[in-house]
Amino acid sequence: MTVQHQTSSEHQVDLFEVATKMRNEGLPDEFIADAVAVARGYEGVYDLMMMWSEVLDATERDEIVADIQDMIDECSEPVGPRKERYVRFDDLDWIADNIMKFKDNLRREVDTQGMTLTQLAERTGMPLPSLSRFFNNASMPRRATLLKIAEALDLSAVEIATDWDY
Repeated sequence: MTVQHQTSSEHQVDLFEVATKMRNEGLPDEFIADAVAVARGYEGVYDLMMMWSEVLDATERDEIVADIQDMIDECSEPVGPRKERYVRFDDLDWIADNIMKFKDNLRREVDTQGMTLTQLAERTGMPLPSLSRFFNNASMPRRATLLKIAEALDLSAVEIATDWDY
C-alpha cells in the first residue's frame, strides 16, 4: 500500500471529475464512492484514477479499474497485527490449483443461479473487470471480495468459506 497522504482541494476536485466520468461510463456507484474515498487518503489510488481518465484503450481501462478495486479491498482489510500462516514454497502449486477449483465452483454457483457476471457485478457493486480478474487468476481471494459475492449470491459465510486443510 502506498503511503497515506492528504489530498489538496484541487486534487479532490480532480477526483470528483473522474468520478463523474466513471459514472458516465457505467461503473457502479459503490465502486466509484469507495475509489474516491480511498484515493483521498492514498496517492497510488489517486494516480490510478487520474490514469484511468487519460487512457482511451478499453482493455487498459479495465485493468486499471481492477487495480483500483484491489486497492479498495486491501484498504478494507483489518488493520493491525494478524497471524499469518507459513506457506512452504513447495506447496504453492497445490494451493494455486485449489484456489482455481474454489473459484471455478463459485463461478458454477453463479451460473446455477442463472446469473451473469454482469449481474453479479451489479449486485456486488464491483466493476465487471474486477470480477473477471477474480475468476480468471489464481490469486488468493480477499475476504472483502468473498463477502460481497456471498451476499450477492445469498450464500452463508460457511458456504463460501474455503475448506482447504493445508
